Amino acid sequence: MRKNDSPDDDEEGDISDDPFLSAVNIDLESVNKRNDNKLLVILLLLLPLSFLYEHSGITSIWLNVVFIGLVVGSIVYTIFMVVRQKQMVAAKYGLVCHVCGYKPKAHMVLSAAMTQRCAKCGASLNG
Repeated sequence: MRKNDSPDDDEEGDISDDPFLSAVNIDLESVNKRNDNKLLVILLLLLPLSFLYEHSGITSIWLNVVFIGLVVGSIVYTIFMVVRQKQMVAAKYGLVCHVCGYKPKAHMVLSAAMTQRCAKCGASLNG
């Protein structure tokens, strides 16, 4: 008999089985969706500007640099905001270590919620 055939072996539950993990996951998905929508709106606003610039007959290297800076800057800003907001979700759910003050990285918030352990020092996060 294989180890996976036994129902009482270390089974991982679904995130939706635990209300705490489900709430953390919903907040993280909300952060992603909200910031994806913001980036889409910013890029959709820049699209007509690029069209107008292209057909205006004005040729300037500095305007090209400004436009490229706006596109890259909006992407970098969105990434920064996602990281910041995910760390705020971690703080909201008590996933900041009380021993060393470590906040889980943006991509590790759900993992920290599942393990309830600090990734840096290994202390328990629930008290």
